[in-house]
Amino acid sequence: MPVGTEKLWGVLRGLRLRLMLLVCCGVLPLSLLVLHLLEQQRQQILTAARDDVMTLAREAGMLQGEVLDQVRGLLQVLTAIPALREFEEGTCSTMLDEIVRHQPRLTSLWIARPDGSVPCSHHPAGLALNMAERAYFQDAVSEGRFIVSDYLIGRVSGRPVLGTALPFRRPDGPIAGVALAGVNIGWLHRLAEQVVNAKHISLVLVDGKGTLLAHGSAAAPSDPPVGSKVADHPLIAAMLGSPEGTIETTDLSGVSRLFAHVALPGTDARLAVGIERDAVLAQIDRQRTISLVTLFLVAAASLTAAALAGEVLVLRWLNRLREAAARLGRGDPSVRAPLPPGVELRELAGAFNDMADSLEQREQSRSESEARFRDMAEVSSDWFWETGIDNRFTYISKGINLTGAGQDLFVGALREELAAQPADEADRETWDRYREDLRARRPFRDFTYRIIMPGGSVRHLSTSGKPVFDRTGRFTGYRGVGRDVTREVEAEQAVRKAREAAEAANQAKSQFLAIMSHELRTPMTGVLGTIDLLSDTDLSTEQAQWLAIMRTSAETLMTVLNDILDFSKIEAGQLQFEQVAFRLGAVTREVTGLYARLAADKGLSFTVRQDGLRTDEVRGDPVRLRQVLFNLVGNAVKFTDRGRIEIRVSEVPSDSAGLIVRFEVEDTGIGLSDEERGHLFKAFSQADATTTRRFGGTGLGLAICKRLVEAMGGDIGVESVPGVGSTFWFTVVLGRSAVPAPAPRPDGGVPASAPRRVLLAEDDDLNRLLIATMIRRMGHEVRTAEDGARAVDEAAAGGYDVAILDLQMPVLTGLEAARRIRAMQGQAAGLPLVALTADAMPERQAELQEAGFNRCLTKPVDLRQLAEAIGGLTQSADDLPTSAVR
Repeated sequence: MPVGTEKLWGVLRGLRLRLMLLVCCGVLPLSLLVLHLLEQQRQQILTAARDDVMTLAREAGMLQGEVLDQVRGLLQVLTAIPALREFEEGTCSTMLDEIVRHQPRLTSLWIARPDGSVPCSHHPAGLALNMAERAYFQDAVSEGRFIVSDYLIGRVSGRPVLGTALPFRRPDGPIAGVALAGVNIGWLHRLAEQVVNAKHISLVLVDGKGTLLAHGSAAAPSDPPVGSKVADHPLIAAMLGSPEGTIETTDLSGVSRLFAHVALPGTDARLAVGIERDAVLAQIDRQRTISLVTLFLVAAASLTAAALAGEVLVLRWLNRLREAAARLGRGDPSVRAPLPPGVELRELAGAFNDMADSLEQREQSRSESEARFRDMAEVSSDWFWETGIDNRFTYISKGINLTGAGQDLFVGALREELAAQPADEADRETWDRYREDLRARRPFRDFTYRIIMPGGSVRHLSTSGKPVFDRTGRFTGYRGVGRDVTREVEAEQAVRKAREAAEAANQAKSQFLAIMSHELRTPMTGVLGTIDLLSDTDLSTEQAQWLAIMRTSAETLMTVLNDILDFSKIEAGQLQFEQVAFRLGAVTREVTGLYARLAADKGLSFTVRQDGLRTDEVRGDPVRLRQVLFNLVGNAVKFTDRGRIEIRVSEVPSDSAGLIVRFEVEDTGIGLSDEERGHLFKAFSQADATTTRRFGGTGLGLAICKRLVEAMGGDIGVESVPGVGSTFWFTVVLGRSAVPAPAPRPDGGVPASAPRRVLLAEDDDLNRLLIATMIRRMGHEVRTAEDGARAVDEAAAGGYDVAILDLQMPVLTGLEAARRIRAMQGQAAGLPLVALTADAMPERQAELQEAGFNRCLTKPVDLRQLAEAIGGLTQSADDLPTSAVR
């Protein structure tokens, strides 16, 4: 039989099995239901049997109580008879014997004297007994009432009995004697015979210590014998453990029984009544066996009928469907299955025929897709490729020919064999990721590599692929697409080079700014320093006026230089803002303090007003805020010849956590037209040429203000009427200060400090002379060095309180000199260092701190700042303990 047919036949055989299982699924619940009902009935019978034996045990307890009451009554009657009370010899024994013969519950009767001797007995052997040793006799004499003993073995009868004793008294009061009677347990067996068949009933009677008093049924002897200790038996342990209960266990003879046990009233004895379990369940077990046999026969008949029906109604048509499926599997898409009667099989055959139609259409579509793929592969500029399990090319489409490499170059080769050597570390990492993807059988995308063409040219190829697995999950290779990305890679390389060139140009621009700042500010240090020194000499009135003109011109030039450098920093993105606590009032006072005299000289009214400002303590950059206000107020003073200038500060309502503050500078100056306002905040722009000629300026001030305000989260604008005046306004976002802002320092001139020894390193002769002169006039001793190497030698020699180092010096720069000083041993390493530079860009500050500078001064040097630096650093060094100096 062919392999395919054998497999399908196995499926059909499996279908037969499934049909059988289906029938079993129908029969099984019925069987389980029947078994469940039988089990319920079985448990009900067991429950009823337990109830019966419990009822019997309880009746036995009640019966014992009744028997004891009857015996008590009998003894009371006997003690009233004179012949018995007087112990009449012969008469009393005859009377007792007659009573015992007519009372089957009694085993013995005696009349005993108080000393225990027996003058009257139902049996001659009893006359030799002495009851004084019996505990229940002693209790009756001492307590003077009716006493019942525990079960014990009778001395005369040899059977378990209950001993009873009733004392009687003489007329004068003392006890005259005791009437005694023994009660046997035969009444228990007779009680069982009245309830159920006695051959299935077993009685077990034990005393409180587990001694066997009676055992067995009426038809079976007691084994073990009466008097045995059986407290360890499970039944006896249960009887002694609780006053009443049921248990299913074996009796003392090994027979499985359902027991109910009770405590007998009046004694410590325990009685258990048991019935054979098998006898109780015999009928229900027979019924269950018959039911199971019936169910088996029904199931067998159902399975047989199901097998025959399945063969005729289902499997015959399935065999025909199997044959059609086999033909379809051999590649005959035209085969169709016959349609059988019945809805389900007809639907199955119809579904098979639909599948055959779909497969036929799919085969046709696949053929057309392959044709389209071949056509696209032949004309596409991209290409399709396949590799085997060894990652060698097994196929590549004609699109590869457009790169200048033929298909023969790739087929049979590894991609690594065709690629050029990695050009750099990034190229090697790309190859490592590609190889890792191949080892892990993962898809890869846009892997780009270089190949050397036969003509020597280099092409950049990008490829993407995914692993291919057969139906069993076995890896068979990779399949993917590729494209020539030489143009894109070369364009990207050009962009990268352009970007690197732009970054280099930006760096050159930053360097140029630093150099220009140094070259411009250094001579200005000489100019302003000379003016400061001259102002401290005795000058005539005319000389003082000329000196004031020189100072104004120098400060104007510094303003122009600062505007140009600030604007360059903003354009280069190098301007940073700090966040410190300060007072708004302090900023406005500094601005008004600077321009109040100028406004007064022109006859202008100058006022400051704060409207609705809830707090004066804020966080932000006070230097940049002051710079904007300086510019706007300076313009107002410059362009206003008469009238007034007013600064207004107010808070703008906002839901944000920050504080939005609005500043307004209003003047009654020349005003601006709409056209002039349109280009007012542009760089290198003023209102018109006449303004430039009349008032001067670079036209950068308002452009810088606009950039600064926007960087602080605000906006700037102007409202103006020509000939009436202008109102310049701006807003900034400030933080609410959680700590009090430092109070402004009083302007008390140059701060004084104790004389110090100062080391000054400056390569420019004029600046070195001027700064040294400033330091000497402060009362300090100063030594100078013209380069960084000399400064290091002087610092190593020691004896200095502070060192001021210019950053741009020959032989050794100020930064390198600071690093070498900090690397020294002893106190020289802790020498306070002040950097002197014309370049105050933010990145330079971090570099200065890293080199070990404590303070930085920018050129031109301000006399007050120089004095504060020397005094502050030397005072801090004095406050430190000796161990704190490195």
